[in-house]
Amino acid sequence: MTKGRLYLLLSAVLYGIVPTLSAMAYRGGINGITLTFLRGFLSLPVLLAMIIADKRRLRQSSRKMKQIVILALVGQALPILLLYISYYYIATGIATTLHFIYPLVIVISSALIYRQRLPRVTLSAVMLVTVGIFMFSDIGAASNRLGVLLALLSGIFYSFYVIYLKHSGLESMDYVVLTFYVMLIMSAAVLIFGLLSGNFRISATPLSWSLCVMIALMVSLGAMPLFQTGLRREGEAEAGIFSTMEPVTSMILGSMILGEEIGASRLMGVAVILFGIILMQKRTIPQEELRQ
Repeated sequence: MTKGRLYLLLSAVLYGIVPTLSAMAYRGGINGITLTFLRGFLSLPVLLAMIIADKRRLRQSSRKMKQIVILALVGQALPILLLYISYYYIATGIATTLHFIYPLVIVISSALIYRQRLPRVTLSAVMLVTVGIFMFSDIGAASNRLGVLLALLSGIFYSFYVIYLKHSGLESMDYVVLTFYVMLIMSAAVLIFGLLSGNFRISATPLSWSLCVMIALMVSLGAMPLFQTGLRREGEAEAGIFSTMEPVTSMILGSMILGEEIGASRLMGVAVILFGIILMQKRTIPQEELRQ
């Protein structure tokens, strides 16, 4: 396994831990919107300290700052908000499943917009992981069209994050500085939405606050930098495919820690996703990739 794929896999596992920690934090009074804000806001002091200590260049050109704002608002804040709003209309499991349409969207966009010729094994892998994801939940049980649309849009806009990060040149930017700006802009946008919608609640138990800090550091110092590095090395199609380990990790931890039931359909879905990832891993790797 190349370093890039390993980074993507580790990133997906870290992201997959977040839902279980989030469910535990919700029990202490935090809701989804507040947790999303804290996930970004609580990481800012640590990221800023790293920037100052290592004398990293915080100041960026106006062009790059515009790109960062677009990435943070359209690729981070908007998908999260759309996904949480969809929870009001359809079950969270169905909404999350629909959100993971993004690996397929990434592959289609790469082929149509950027004229990338994708190997058959890549196309086969993305189809397998997409089928596997949809086996996690009964999509037919979603009767509210608005909820379905919002969940699908969350996945489409997240695919924008992956594609734009790759093709805007931001993937090569200092990961600490980029993460700092993305978290700053995203948390500000979510805070504004939470205050305007009345969904922002700051009261919580000490355990809930501790979990929020853990989630913030796990995402900002682990999952996001690993994903950025893996994306730079492997490309957006493979990033999308390996990211499907996130719901697999979430489901396993949910069963082990929260006692959530895993049905036969979900187990088959996990098997299909793992087969798709293994198939992708078996793909012949060009020598120039190996030298990265």
